[in-house]
Amino acid sequence: MPQSSGSSPTRGPDPGAWVPASRAAPLPPWWATTESIVIPPARIPPDDHPEDYEPAPPPQPSMTKAATSPTDVSPAPAGTPSFGTVSEAPFGAVSGAIPAQPTPSSAPHTTRLGAPAPGASDRRQFHRYAGAAVMTAILAEGQIMEVSDVLAASPIQLALERADDLLDDLLDAHEATPPAHILAQTERLRRGLERLSRRSIPAGDAHRRDVLRGRVAVLGADAAFKLGDIETARSLTSLGFQAGRSVGEGALRGSAREVAAVNEFYAGRPDEALRLARDGLTHVSGGAVRARLVCQEARALAALGDVRGAAQALDRAYDLADAIPADQWGRPGPSFDQFNPVEVPYNATTALCLLGRPQAAQEHADLALPKLDGMNAPGFRSVIRLDLALALARQGRLELDQVCALATEAIQISWGRTVASVSGRADQLLAATRPHSEVRQVRDLAVLIREWQRSAARQRPGGRAVPVPSSPV
Repeated sequence: MPQSSGSSPTRGPDPGAWVPASRAAPLPPWWATTESIVIPPARIPPDDHPEDYEPAPPPQPSMTKAATSPTDVSPAPAGTPSFGTVSEAPFGAVSGAIPAQPTPSSAPHTTRLGAPAPGASDRRQFHRYAGAAVMTAILAEGQIMEVSDVLAASPIQLALERADDLLDDLLDAHEATPPAHILAQTERLRRGLERLSRRSIPAGDAHRRDVLRGRVAVLGADAAFKLGDIETARSLTSLGFQAGRSVGEGALRGSAREVAAVNEFYAGRPDEALRLARDGLTHVSGGAVRARLVCQEARALAALGDVRGAAQALDRAYDLADAIPADQWGRPGPSFDQFNPVEVPYNATTALCLLGRPQAAQEHADLALPKLDGMNAPGFRSVIRLDLALALARQGRLELDQVCALATEAIQISWGRTVASVSGRADQLLAATRPHSEVRQVRDLAVLIREWQRSAARQRPGGRAVPVPSSPV
């Protein structure tokens, strides 16, 4: 396997590369090794084809009513469904948008609890249009009934079906919706499931209810992390892990550990992120959750400066992604039984940027960016651009034009949806470019980032849309 371009693999990160504060001054013994370390090249899944990423045909004008969403404030990529209008409709009703009916290219979705496994589906399926309609009602400002009241007033089987539907729709929407909305809805859903626990129900239904409670807690933890609420995220991942342990669900325990590892990674504790990721690996033997955990292991090792360990983990992550059937590919982000192979080159880009190897990182980014840009995943699209910009900024003044262009694009992609992972990367970029503040593009970028960060206060449930700047400030 040819070695990817980048700095010399035997001397660690390039001068000026970010080094975690947690690493002690003397370098560990493996750092000085003279053996060659092979960085794995970017790979395309074996059954992947370019036509898999062609946008779905747009809905017919007669079936769709034009709407403007306060959570989707930037033009979505072609073929990406809109999340409709936040309306004044009661719970369970939809106002302002009628989604297109699912087409043969509709995406596979999370396997429903207590339902038979779905048959083989087209590998081009990535998103379910129908979920957007329910999500519109969930985020309505004038709900007549609280979610917990709806569940409590329903027969147990119907209540669990409704809870399952709501969780599915939150999973569909969470990567394109301000995290404060997702956290609020997971809290409501969790309260409803807790009220169900006071009722006497059959053992099978009780198992399904407890799995749902654990999954809702894990998704809520992801939303809390995106808001920068580290402690709440820790508490919710712990609840999710305990639920997985009580019902014997290894995938749930692994998913809780994966979200916890992401939380600690962005909190600046890569050693704890590594511990959590490796603990999660003990609960799953393969599949989507294991692939996601290995990606977190690779990023944590890169943040700790372990070039060899990160390279080996990335190689394993590509192998695991290759083994996942196309009908289990989902959208990037938290999931309990799906994984999109694009997450491997995405995480590889972050890892190699942390190791001070921007050229090798660019190879993986070149594979990830076209696919991410075809999905409604603004957080992923912004972080990968900021990672590349940050790596280039450390190369010196000659790269400033490209740095500012990448960072400006990243902020505009996430305008109206401020999340901690993107905001933290933006802060690091501002620190790296501060020595060049006499350059106009650098000053304009700083103003744009600060305005975007301040807009987070207007993204709470019930808030209105944050306008997208037509051009850099």
